[in-house]
Amino acid sequence: MVKLRTILAPALVLSAALATAAHAQSPLPITLEVRGGAGIPTGDFNDGISTGWNIGGSVRYDFTPIVAAYVGFDHFSFATDGEDNEGVDVGVDDNAFRGGVRANVPLVGMTGISPWVEGGIVVAKTGINASDGSTSLTINSDWGIGFEAGAGLSFAVAPRVSINPGVYYRQHKADFSDEDDTENPGSADVNYFALEIGISLRP
Repeated sequence: MVKLRTILAPALVLSAALATAAHAQSPLPITLEVRGGAGIPTGDFNDGISTGWNIGGSVRYDFTPIVAAYVGFDHFSFATDGEDNEGVDVGVDDNAFRGGVRANVPLVGMTGISPWVEGGIVVAKTGINASDGSTSLTINSDWGIGFEAGAGLSFAVAPRVSINPGVYYRQHKADFSDEDDTENPGSADVNYFALEIGISLRP
């Protein structure tokens, strides 16, 4: 008679292998996102600055299905209205590292759609670029700390892929060093909305 142990041994080995494979295939609590859109100046920053464009990316770590932390980087490029530039092309760039918390708001009875809100801090640098076609000049501000807040929707288009339209508001102060007056450098409030659409992937 064949011992029961002899029959069970291969089955136990197979079940352990299947469990290990299933664990290896489970999704990580990390989401990668790239996005782009338009930057709309507001407040004092709207004086002479036109609507621009942006591109950025972020990484999110999901602590729970509702709460996640994010870090990322954004680049915004704005044009000027050109009324007083006298043939010189002037543009404004805003680069920012960002980090904060995201909250997903589940909707009862709806699958594949999830509203979300985000809020956090930014560490940003603003640059003013001027060129007359033959000579160019860039003046950069110091790195400054500000804040951002946003909200939007997430639409699942595949098991691990979603499209995320949203709107953000960002504010920080740009301090420009003045070699002739180091105690009172020039400064400006940088405020704008960002209308963006992102594509996120969960590995």
